[in-house]
Order: sequence, then C-alpha cells, then structure tokens
Amino acid sequence: MKNYITLLKGVLISGCLFLNYVKAQVGINTSNPQATFHIDGAKDNPTTGSPTSTQIANDVAFTSSGEIGIGTLTPATKLDVRSVNNTDNSIGIGETTQTATAAEAGAMRYNPLSGGKMQYSDGIVWQDLISTPTKAVVVANIQAANFAIKIPYQVSTGITGWSEISDPTTNFNNTTGVFTAPRTGVYLVSFTYDFVRIPIVSGYFSEARYVVNGSTVVKKCVKSFSNTSKQAQVAGSCVAGVQLNKGDTFQPQIYQSVYNGNLSLRTDLTPASNDYGFINLSIVEQ
Repeated sequence: MKNYITLLKGVLISGCLFLNYVKAQVGINTSNPQATFHIDGAKDNPTTGSPTSTQIANDVAFTSSGEIGIGTLTPATKLDVRSVNNTDNSIGIGETTQTATAAEAGAMRYNPLSGGKMQYSDGIVWQDLISTPTKAVVVANIQAANFAIKIPYQVSTGITGWSEISDPTTNFNNTTGVFTAPRTGVYLVSFTYDFVRIPIVSGYFSEARYVVNGSTVVKKCVKSFSNTSKQAQVAGSCVAGVQLNKGDTFQPQIYQSVYNGNLSLRTDLTPASNDYGFINLSIVEQ
C-alpha cells in the first residue's frame, strides 16, 4: 500500500508539472487564466474565451514579463491600475518614518503635515512632488482665398480650416475648428473676424459666439450698427474666459444678421495682401 501511495503521488506531481508546463498559467477563482498568474476577484470570468472589460475590472494579472495589472490584463508598466470600467483607479500611498536615504531614490510617501502633500525621495531628502503640466496654448489664423469662406444669414456657423501657429498639446483640430479641453479649468479665448465691405442697414448686427459641446452658447460678443446705408466692413472681436470641464469641446462661431445671403469673410492667402490676417483665434489654458 505504501509503495502504491508513493507511486500515485509521483504520478500526480508529474501530472501537475506537465500541466503547468503546457498551460504555463495559473488562475485563482478562474479555470481560464489570461495571464501567467491571474486572480479573478469576483469569480465572474467565463470558462472559455476572453472576459469583458467589466469582468476584468476586479481582476489582478501578473504577466510573463513581470508587469502587474489591477483591473487590466494588459499592463503597460510594472504596476498598471488603469481599468477601463473601474472608476476607482487611484493608488493609496501611506506615511513612512523612513529617511529618504533609507527609502532610496524614487520612493514616494504621503506627508500629512501642512495640510498634506506627496513627496518623493531623491536619495538624500524628501522632495515635495509638484506638477507642472504643459498648458494648452492654441494660436491659429485663417489663410484662405478671397470670398472662400461665407457665413449664411442668421445661421450660427463654426469657423473651419484653420492654420495652426501653436498647439503644443495637440488639443485643437484645425480642420474642424474644434478644441477639446485637456483639463478642467478656465480658458482665455480671443477671436477676431472681419467681413468684406457691404452696405449696412440700421439695426443689423453680428455676433461672435463661443459654443461648448456642439450646442451650448456660453459667450456672445455682439457688434451692432446704427448708421443707415453706410458702406463698411463688419468686424468684431471677442475676448472671454470660458469654464471647461475635461473633455468638453469648444468652437468659435459667427452669427450675422447684416446681409440677407452668404456674407464672405475678409481673407487672403498672401501675407502682403490687405485682406490677410483678419481671422484669428487664441486659446490659453489658465
């Protein structure tokens, strides 16, 4: 009997080793591991096929290259907690009494003093962690042939086809004229425009409109006219601070009640021309 048990143990061990060699993956709460070591926290993964992003949200995975994913099975860094479906992707960092030298360079800690702050070790002292992200700064103008851009009568119209001068954060789509806010905050916007010369009738006006998320007008700058039958170039400008949430879209638009038809903006392709450089836009994140 003893020899039989010993033989059986050997077979089981051999079988386990063979199984691990073939599958090369270990799962806890799942018979269908998707990584070298895969823990299904809620035990809700399918027995076959790939789990959904919702099912992955409670999982932990260790990859063959040594990365750890929490809420993701495809970590891109040594520790990746960027779950698609989990809104709680923060990492908790506690206090420590270790010196910066003992913790070594690259360590991080939470310091509750002075209202609380994050610090990192440079190997000698604990340094305050200060973030200085690159701010959005858009500078653009319209370079188009004469009479190429027309604004219809009493229709709020977005300005498209911009030429970018500056956009370090690439948040401005110069083709559509739509800016997407990279962070929640206040953005200082300056917009200038000029139409070709036409007769102006008393009471007519034009507006620069700032439109958020495609439909909400958050700012208007109105240029009205009181002189009757006067030849003039209808122009306007609008400088305003606009509150945007991260991901909000913003577009400058023009509304004209000056000419009952399509009214052309004053544009040209040649910098030396008298019609060049009148349509300008700047957006500066505060």
